[in-house]
Amino acid sequence: MTSVVGLAAAVLVSGTASAEAVVSAPVAAKPGSIRVVGHAGGGVYDVVLRYHKSGSARVVESVFAGKNTRNKAAVAARWVYTAPGARMRVGAGWRKPSARWSGDTWRGVNWGAIGHNGPKIPARSRLCTQFKGSSILACVKVK
Repeated sequence: MTSVVGLAAAVLVSGTASAEAVVSAPVAAKPGSIRVVGHAGGGVYDVVLRYHKSGSARVVESVFAGKNTRNKAAVAARWVYTAPGARMRVGAGWRKPSARWSGDTWRGVNWGAIGHNGPKIPARSRLCTQFKGSSILACVKVK
């Protein structure tokens, strides 16, 4: 099964398209799955999130964090979320990219898989990805 995360990595690695092109790619997924894309830092940081509704909560299926960097070293990333009126919580700890692409400047980290159930987060939360050593967050709103 092809995942948005795999497609995102392929598209972002090529450097010819942004993460927005990934959301229109045909992917097998649960009915009712929602995908959203966010950017930060002038397009340096990307987040691709896929989730589905479960009552008043949202079940995270997959999260992809991408970074455009000139540094060839592996950079760790994590995802965090903030429920309305609450403080920020860590969704998943620091993880290094699973692959390095020679000659390219994109680094990507992913969590989960489409069609699989991950953690539940409250509706109207804000989910963000963060790379180690950077205070910039790429965020999306979970409706």
